[in-house]
Amino acid sequence: MMSFLTAMSTVSLAELDSVALLNRIDNKYVLNKQQLELILPVIQQNYRVLLIGNDKIFTYENNYFDTKDLQFYYDHHNGYANRMKVRSRKYVETNTSFFEIKKKENIDRTSKTREKIDQLISVIDENQKEVVQQLSRKPIADLSVILNNKFNRITFVNEELYERITLDFNIHFSDELSQKQFADLYVLEIKQSKSNGRSIIAELLKKNNIREQRFSKYIFGVIALKENIRMNNFLPLIKKINKL
Repeated sequence: MMSFLTAMSTVSLAELDSVALLNRIDNKYVLNKQQLELILPVIQQNYRVLLIGNDKIFTYENNYFDTKDLQFYYDHHNGYANRMKVRSRKYVETNTSFFEIKKKENIDRTSKTREKIDQLISVIDENQKEVVQQLSRKPIADLSVILNNKFNRITFVNEELYERITLDFNIHFSDELSQKQFADLYVLEIKQSKSNGRSIIAELLKKNNIREQRFSKYIFGVIALKENIRMNNFLPLIKKINKL
């Protein structure tokens, strides 16, 4: 299916970074294979694909941290404007790893704190825990790995529209008890300049009645792997993914 990449023009990482999207709008869409195939020809004609070395498809691995009572998960479930995600991320092809804290500060703004580390970690040290505590609105007694997540990503760019698109697929979750693979689930994220406001792909998706969907891999992973958790507020997401 990804053979369409062969004929695409490429963009380097330096060129990608030059397409500044500091003031941007992010929209996510959860697609099945048929919906993705609908938009691939348009992506091929209007975008360039990120090439690093000889790679166009990149592998990401995440360890997500939370408290024993899943404080970060339930903050999201309960709709708190101030909420966090804490993870260790490895970019497999470049063998580069980071410790990251993403904090949702209000409806429209998310900040990210990032520290480069030697390898993917499963234990947070005291300094990292202190940074998390400083950013948290609640006391944090403990943090441990709740789940591991792996996926592939392709990045596209349209310089004319100041727009980037990421496509995530082969999404896999695991913990100490189980694992699940979602081979036919595709997460498309459109990142575009607020000053432009036009997206060829977003318009095509809307035309085909495919709507934006909030989606967090951590949240979806918890729902997929954990038993006896509250998920009432995520039922619309679960229902949509089951339909796919």
